[in-house]
Amino acid sequence: MKLQFSDASEALYIKLTDEPVSRTAEVDSGTLVDLDRLGRIVGIEVVRPNRTWPLAEIAAEYSIDSHVKHMLELYSDRQAASSTGAVELIAS
Repeated sequence: MKLQFSDASEALYIKLTDEPVSRTAEVDSGTLVDLDRLGRIVGIEVVRPNRTWPLAEIAAEYSIDSHVKHMLELYSDRQAASSTGAVELIAS
């Protein structure tokens, strides 16, 4: 999982796989989910990530590994919107 924050757009992109994006689904006005051709999550874009993320809705609609979901919950709870550059989380 790789996270990248853009100061210019105030958006966080969470890349879960290297699969090509087939389509993008809007979860709410500030959250987009990129999906591969089989409907699996490739990445998640969160605009203004210092707000509450709709992780429950994403997990209910799309298959997401429980370990990855837990890591995303921890990250969103920290409200790390002020960090810049790429941050890589290593799952063990």
